[in-house]
Amino acid sequence: MKALEKEMLWQKGREILQNAPQLFIDVDIEADGIAGHGSILSIGATTVHGETFYSELKPAYEEFLVANQAFCAEHGLERERLLVEALEAEVVMHNFNVWVREMAVKHEKDPVFVGLNAGYDWPFVDLYFTKYGIQNPFGIAGDDLKSLVMPLGGNWDWNDTKKSRMPEAIKPEGDFTHHALEDAQYQQKLHFGAVALFAIKFGDETFTN
Repeated sequence: MKALEKEMLWQKGREILQNAPQLFIDVDIEADGIAGHGSILSIGATTVHGETFYSELKPAYEEFLVANQAFCAEHGLERERLLVEALEAEVVMHNFNVWVREMAVKHEKDPVFVGLNAGYDWPFVDLYFTKYGIQNPFGIAGDDLKSLVMPLGGNWDWNDTKKSRMPEAIKPEGDFTHHALEDAQYQQKLHFGAVALFAIKFGDETFTN
């Protein structure tokens, strides 16, 4: 698919989501483990209108998974540096909560957390809000982009939800950089494209009108 056709597809998905009843916010985190056994090291988010949030965090826990920590360090999130330079995790979660709620007020819609894979990112974010006594502004659930993509293949194959096997029509050039904001923005293009393809596939009047 030509670049212009992809841009048109992403734009149509953006328009659909901008007109949705809720405010969809694509979120990505980088972490050195799993929720309950590791720390969020950075968090990035973008609304369907283009507003963004990004911050690095001091590790909040001593526990981590060696492979995850090494991977993060390879992408600029060295534990030793973050312990010196990054903001306290509690401050970041407070700031993130304020930003999400400000976006909700600005657009007069309830916010929805979107992740790829939400089963990894959502529990971490929810745990951190709970840890610091902050009511999760997203409520009790996150939207998993993988679940939106799965029916597009027509055979309900969960393996088709891997980024490498997603429809080429929705994939941007390049790859995830493992910078949380850049990845949230990359994810959002996948999100826009999947919404547009879903609308085409299932005859959504929002797309055709």
